[in-house]
Amino acid sequence: MSERRAEIDRRWGQRLLARTYQKGRMRAVTLREGPQRAAHLDPELPRAVLRWSGEAWVLVKVVPNLAAAKKLMHPKTTGPEPW
Repeated sequence: MSERRAEIDRRWGQRLLARTYQKGRMRAVTLREGPQRAAHLDPELPRAVLRWSGEAWVLVKVVPNLAAAKKLMHPKTTGPEPW
């Protein structure tokens, strides 16, 4: 692999990680045995809502189901539009 290609791949990887692991990003993990599955397959199971601190995923709250997790992660905001 050429040095130029390696540099392009390195920068692409850094951009991907920067988008994926933004400080404050939240995710919901299904609390079940076995490997994680798509969220819609078990919507009634409890979830652990986690927030990325910049170094590790930190537990925010345990909620009873997918709907509650979505509500916590994406609250409806009131007030003027951001633009």
